[in-house]
Amino acid sequence: MSAFPAATWLKRLWPQTLFAQLLLIMVCGVVAIQLLSSSIWFDVRFAQVLEAPVRLAASRTAGMIERGCSVGGPLSAPAGYQLNCLASEPHVDATDRRGLRRIELLLHQALRHELGREQRIRLLEARLTDTHGEPIVWRSLFGLDTAQAHIRFAVAQADGRWLEVDGHEQQGWSGESAWALIADYILRIYVLRILAVLGICWLAVRLCLRPLQRLSEAARGLGDNLEQPPLPLNGPLEVREAAHTFNVMQQRLIAMMRDQAHFLAAVSHDLRTPLTRMRLRIERLSDDEQRERLKHNIAQMDAMIAQVLDFQRAAEPGVAEPVDIEQLVTQVCGELATVDEPLPISGDVAPIRGNSILLQRCLQNLLENALRYARGVEVILVEREQGVAIRIEDRGPGIEASLLPSIFEPFVRAEASRNARSGGYGLGLSIARRIALAHGGTLLLENRAGGGLAADLWLPACRE
Repeated sequence: MSAFPAATWLKRLWPQTLFAQLLLIMVCGVVAIQLLSSSIWFDVRFAQVLEAPVRLAASRTAGMIERGCSVGGPLSAPAGYQLNCLASEPHVDATDRRGLRRIELLLHQALRHELGREQRIRLLEARLTDTHGEPIVWRSLFGLDTAQAHIRFAVAQADGRWLEVDGHEQQGWSGESAWALIADYILRIYVLRILAVLGICWLAVRLCLRPLQRLSEAARGLGDNLEQPPLPLNGPLEVREAAHTFNVMQQRLIAMMRDQAHFLAAVSHDLRTPLTRMRLRIERLSDDEQRERLKHNIAQMDAMIAQVLDFQRAAEPGVAEPVDIEQLVTQVCGELATVDEPLPISGDVAPIRGNSILLQRCLQNLLENALRYARGVEVILVEREQGVAIRIEDRGPGIEASLLPSIFEPFVRAEASRNARSGGYGLGLSIARRIALAHGGTLLLENRAGGGLAADLWLPACRE
């Protein structure tokens, strides 16, 4: 049971961006490798610490080894050393036999240099101790306490006996401040490496991941602008293949949309021809009631065809030109205003670039939708950063929250939540949104507090 919250906690801490994930993996990997390699460094450093004391011991005891145990009376030794004659070869009882063997080879080499001949020796003990004789290992490497080397070895004599030498020498390489050594080690081994990893990650992201970022941006913008320029084929091989596949997909989508537009245009043209003939024949009917019903059905079919074509054309903004939004809104409101719904306008905005005919159609659809289903409609113009906003507010039944995400889809109608009267074919809001997207803008709907709906149309200030 406790593992699940721990996994959730770790998942929340895991970074979301590729750069952060790459950085975390590389930093943790470098630190782990450094900690593992520190054991090797410690092993080598331990041997280096004992090297100077071993060579000093060999130099100071060479003369005593030459005299050996043959001299009668007590054996004289320099300060810090004790000598003892053994009848047989001593037994070596050590847990770290490998480390002791390395130091023994060093002692054998030093004694051979001092004595000028080969000499059988046995290293019995070699360790670092403090002033009280207690072993100190890690701290002695950084000089946190005064340390000395305790060396005990035995040398074979000509008469078969062994001369045991037990002495202490000052630790080598301990003259620098302890904290200076620690700071220097951490700075050069860890901090500099982590900074190097940061630089490598930044370079990897800049060189290798930038094409992926362009691919992501192009994929997000494909829904708004299908005719955007194709992606450049650069970067690693995998990224180039992904960009090529994306460009091929874009061209296929463009071809499909063009075929769809041609198909709709052809079908609409072919449908309107028989509809025209039907109108002419209906006029010859003697039954006035049936003639009016058929004429109404034909008008509905013609209006549906017109809305489908408008929906298709809404994604093509055409040539952009300066558009006075205040004048355009005033014109549309003036055409749709009545005595009961005067459509008041407030605020002022600067002109933008766009297609005035399509923008007029967009505003007309939004206002007609508000007038059809609600009352108290008003228009608010707001100058926003990098664009202008046209907010159309009404006081009506609004739209159910469950229908808001799909209200802009073609042929989706929300009249059951708005009003019982017929409201067209479900293409008005879809056409308005396609016009907004074609101009690089957005269209959002939200229910107002106290009842009603608000339509926010945002258009960029400059669009070439």
